[in-house]
Amino acid sequence: MGEKLGFMTVLLIFSIAVIPTLFVSFQSHVEGSTLLNISTEMQQLVSAEGGVTNKVQNAVSALEKRGVDITIQDESGKNVTGKVPVGEKVVMTYKMGNFQTKNEVTILKR
Repeated sequence: MGEKLGFMTVLLIFSIAVIPTLFVSFQSHVEGSTLLNISTEMQQLVSAEGGVTNKVQNAVSALEKRGVDITIQDESGKNVTGKVPVGEKVVMTYKMGNFQTKNEVTILKR
């Protein structure tokens, strides 16, 4: 009888403490990985488009519906709304839940 009680106690502790901790850790990993993938793809898109075009705006709008807040600014902190001259840097800030990241791209072509 004591063996069954010990096994049930260990099983209860495992299900109350360990499983939820693993679930939260997995969920955080997935959200962080998703945000980093989004930031890389947006960086490539802005670089290819040469600034903020309709294609970039559509991508930002689609991501906002998924809960990702994207801010696109130049080096001085002004919001970018169109094409950017060659050689200028564009800084993109991403926020999703508890995660935040930032990257920048230098526009190399028009």
